[in-house]
Amino acid sequence: MELHYLRYFLAVAEELHFSRAAERLHITQPALSRQIHSLENELGVELFRRTKRMVVLTDAGVAFLPEVRKALQQVEQAIQVAQQAARGEIGLLRIAFTPSAMHTMLPEILRRFRNYHANVKLDMTELCTLDQVNALRTEAVDIGLLHPPIEAPFLKLYPLPGEKLVVAIPQAHSLAKYEQLPLKALANEPFILHPRYEGPVLYDQIVALCRQAGFDPHIVHEEVKHQTRVGLVAAGMGVTFIPESLQQSVPIGVVYRTLTGSAPELQLAAAWRNNRVSPVLQEFLNVIQETSTILGGQPV
Repeated sequence: MELHYLRYFLAVAEELHFSRAAERLHITQPALSRQIHSLENELGVELFRRTKRMVVLTDAGVAFLPEVRKALQQVEQAIQVAQQAARGEIGLLRIAFTPSAMHTMLPEILRRFRNYHANVKLDMTELCTLDQVNALRTEAVDIGLLHPPIEAPFLKLYPLPGEKLVVAIPQAHSLAKYEQLPLKALANEPFILHPRYEGPVLYDQIVALCRQAGFDPHIVHEEVKHQTRVGLVAAGMGVTFIPESLQQSVPIGVVYRTLTGSAPELQLAAAWRNNRVSPVLQEFLNVIQETSTILGGQPV
């Protein structure tokens, strides 16, 4: 059944007058009569009872009318949904992020995006950089906020402002009395670092800075999660480095100190597959670029 049949029927059913319905539809009365007749033939029922003085709905027409209204409303809704999806106003966006991203730019990005696109559902997952790359490869997420550089030619990156690392040391340590520390002050300390495979550039940067300070770091434990590394520091097992944004959470038995001179820096970037950008993802990228510009990021 063609959709215009339903619209023609609705106009006649609401006007109960073929001439007025034809004017409303911007067609001639004979053309409208033919369309209604064709609809009745297709249905095999009479929808209207016509006399020279009036038009009334038959029982079949009365039953048909609310269903036609619902059908046309559903069609209009389907059109609106399709148009909104094409504009990136509705849909699902799956976002992966590292802990430091959630403590720096991501909340502001999310706030701005929600202001523009409140009807987009956001699926948020905390993942380390390596797991994000794998999730992007398998299309389990649409975009990730991770720590570059990474070896993933299938991804496109947008650089975001990075942050320096601070050192976490046991509260009872003799170095805890200083507000700032030179890196060489840690020369005799056991180090707790993230595994090199999880962030080789940052790992190598820390080792290189230690060597510039005159020593090779004594690495006693490797752990991916910041919280676990800091917990090991609280247990007196060594010192570690965390992004400065994460020092808002201070566990018992740990203090954070800034480093004088050259300090390791954690880079941040948005990453997504370079072969497909959905309308919703494009809108999110627009907000990332807007927020990054405001907060001092770099253009693509």
